[in-house]
Amino acid sequence: MSDERMNFIAATLCAVVRGKRFLVIVRADGIKDAPGALVFPGAKVEVGDGLDDVLKTAVRREVLEETGISVSPDLEFIQSKTFELSDGTPVVDILFLGIYVEGEPRISVPEEVAAIHWMTEDEILAHEKAPQCLKNAINLIGAHREDSGHVR
Repeated sequence: MSDERMNFIAATLCAVVRGKRFLVIVRADGIKDAPGALVFPGAKVEVGDGLDDVLKTAVRREVLEETGISVSPDLEFIQSKTFELSDGTPVVDILFLGIYVEGEPRISVPEEVAAIHWMTEDEILAHEKAPQCLKNAINLIGAHREDSGHVR
């Protein structure tokens, strides 16, 4: 690489809401970064995610692949933030809020997902495997839902 600058990997996450519960996954123990952590479903944006509305397409695809759950097409942008993987690779995470449409949780990629749960805000905030970034996102989503008139 002739340019000294590094580019970010784009990753999308979705806080899927069903009533007062959020869809969360437990990352598999074999995952390199954050094994066993409680997280929202999502992953890297792939070339096949298309040209238009690529972030929303990627996150809906990934939620369906990881959990068997379909999410509403009208996703709400919540935040973007950056971090580094354990190998130093820079990542930009783009978090969306989506409404559950259909499907029953199922683990289709056991090498990535150890468990799937529907959890309330309080359950997530109290969970020992919930990283601070997930807790921050839950609080941000709660404030967003209150500001936009959604019931918590």
